[in-house]
Amino acid sequence: MLFLDFQHGFEEQVGWYVTLLPGAFVAAAISEIIRKTIPGAGRVAFWGLLNGLNFLWYFGISFLAIKAYRFVSNASKSP
Repeated sequence: MLFLDFQHGFEEQVGWYVTLLPGAFVAAAISEIIRKTIPGAGRVAFWGLLNGLNFLWYFGISFLAIKAYRFVSNASKSP
């Protein structure tokens, strides 16, 4: 069995956070602007943007995976 050698601890958690939740950086920046304008809406804006942007991220990954599978599947069929 193949085991990947990940560094454990804080660095690993940051790596997974960046990989799995890339929309968090954009959501944090936009929600900070909204928080300065409407103080009570910053938290709601952050979580709404976080969910929406990450949904788009995973949708894009899934879409590309399906397209790649179909391409490889069609290319490997004999004519």
